Amino acid sequence: MNSKKSGYIQDVDRLIEETRVEQVLSHYNLPLPQSSTGEYRMQCVFNDSCADSQYGNLTVRLDDPANRIYCHTCEVRGNLLTLLHGLEHQRPPAGGRLRGVEFKDAVAKLREISGESIDPGTTQQRSPAAKPSLAPLPKEPGNTPLIRHEKEAARQLANLYEELVADVSEMSPEAAQYVRRRDWLTPELMKKWGVGWIPGNGRSLFRKSYLVYTHRDERNQVLSYSGRDLSFEEKWNKWLRDGRPEGKKPNKHRYVSGYRKGQELYGAQANRLEEEYVRESLERRGVVVVEGMNEVLRLETLGVAAVGIGSNKATDTQVQKLIRFAKHAGNNRILLLPDCDEEGEAGFKDLLWKLAEHGLSIRLGCSSKINEGRFAGRQPEDFDAEDIEVIDSNL
Repeated sequence: MNSKKSGYIQDVDRLIEETRVEQVLSHYNLPLPQSSTGEYRMQCVFNDSCADSQYGNLTVRLDDPANRIYCHTCEVRGNLLTLLHGLEHQRPPAGGRLRGVEFKDAVAKLREISGESIDPGTTQQRSPAAKPSLAPLPKEPGNTPLIRHEKEAARQLANLYEELVADVSEMSPEAAQYVRRRDWLTPELMKKWGVGWIPGNGRSLFRKSYLVYTHRDERNQVLSYSGRDLSFEEKWNKWLRDGRPEGKKPNKHRYVSGYRKGQELYGAQANRLEEEYVRESLERRGVVVVEGMNEVLRLETLGVAAVGIGSNKATDTQVQKLIRFAKHAGNNRILLLPDCDEEGEAGFKDLLWKLAEHGLSIRLGCSSKINEGRFAGRQPEDFDAEDIEVIDSNL
């Protein structure tokens, strides 16, 4: 091994030793250890099936940088780079250990988290000015997948999506009318995303006036469900007629109590990267950001891969996730497609500013004034193929 490579490996080893586990967990918005010594247990990041075992927790040794992690179920072991690989890809290293591109990618991610850059051609360190690292977020409680929820009643809801009705002939009149108005909301698309109407039975979380959506985490685990109020437009117009009384603004979506939607992005499942249209969309547009669930679903039918923030305002956690996604899969690019009304644009202006501060390439794909007002008063849910062509032509 030549001296330059030896120096590089030595610096990588030093960086592994000096980077704290807390920095890595904060970067991925995961719970932090209560102590800085001893062992820390967390969900295995390499194999979903480990969660079904009583030994499924990944052991993280806080005092041993060389042998940092070990899973008693899938038997994956390694240092901080191995942990980073699992957090990024949700699978073990090919061949059992990091080599080649996998090793280099893990080192690059470690440099980003630590705020330090190592040049493979020299033993000197340099400041990563072109790619500023993300500041750690304050410790916040996350969302637990329903299958591992502490409450039995919640665990029993993990597979509720299997009972959602996607056939309009079996829905309530209100739900059927809502779906028929969106001819792109096909039974196949609804089943794929876990969308539908809940029959009136004992497992119902929502009354008949809601269309239900399944919410999953990056590992495709069910976190919760939400309901779209099928009477929202009527309630909204009444609220406007009444002079917008404070405290009575209707909500378009109802979320299950305890679900922290500001911790998640709708449509952020890592397995979406296996779909060809998603890879093509990322290559062409970067990460596309919209407000809600319907926008994500509609854009999929148009060949556009998007994630939703569930509101017109993004939380700090969502902003950092978007930055991470853009750097990992979007070639440092983000395309914003807000609802083109006063509230939608106001919220996304703030999001644009926050994202631009991190050196990303941010584009605004639609607004009430772009393209001579073509999109004024409209939402991405209403876009068609011609609208996407117009947006793409402006990139």
